[in-house]
Amino acid sequence: MHFTPRILKSAYTFNEIFQSAKDWFSSLEESKKTSLKEALDHGAGHLTTSDELKAYIAAYGEIHQAKLLQAFNNLPQKIWTEGGLSVVDYGCGQGIAEMVLADFIASKWIDNDFIKDFILIEPSRKNLERCAQYVEAFYADAGKTSICKSDKEITTDDIKPKCQTVLHLFSNVIDLDDFDGERITSLLSEDKSHNNIVVCVSPYYQESSRGKRMATFGKMLQGYTCHYKFEKHTDEWDKPYSCQIHIYVSSYY
Repeated sequence: MHFTPRILKSAYTFNEIFQSAKDWFSSLEESKKTSLKEALDHGAGHLTTSDELKAYIAAYGEIHQAKLLQAFNNLPQKIWTEGGLSVVDYGCGQGIAEMVLADFIASKWIDNDFIKDFILIEPSRKNLERCAQYVEAFYADAGKTSICKSDKEITTDDIKPKCQTVLHLFSNVIDLDDFDGERITSLLSEDKSHNNIVVCVSPYYQESSRGKRMATFGKMLQGYTCHYKFEKHTDEWDKPYSCQIHIYVSSYY
């Protein structure tokens, strides 16, 4: 008799959250849709209401999911053989990366409780509250610390992961005008007590300023090497979006 292995996984999936938001947005009157699209500001708007958060997932959730899955599929395989994983998300928004990560580890037959704790960092209180709710729903057994700060305000006291192996997420953050990165790269460069994996995901811009921000961020990480690099403008492949992914790893790897 053949037994299918069972794994501990989330009761929810990101696809369910995305489809729910998409159906809700489709049901709105055209004037409401237009108002919400203007508030999103092509994905760069500072979201302050529940409707804006749902509209963001409806508009951009599928694109974020595709980029994040590509990044997660190219993580060092060694991290899944460690005793567990801590996740630090800088500019976590409403937790899209956390939800997609839950789906990813389930697809790889990794127990959901392999993720021991999350440190969620986000300057928008509304986004942070929503992210915390999603983490609680998707990861019933994981610890959670919520920090309402910008990247310039983060200190070593904020970054206290439980595990030795730590996944640092920068999803659609490095390309933002108000993101600096110097404080964070300094803290990561000084940290010699953890096995750090830094995952950077964003659109890939044609202009030389924003288009080079991720590479500049990587150069500021002292003692790290680039494990994976992917860059495509919209005119370079058949996807309706551009994509830039850099994964940096500490000397442990």
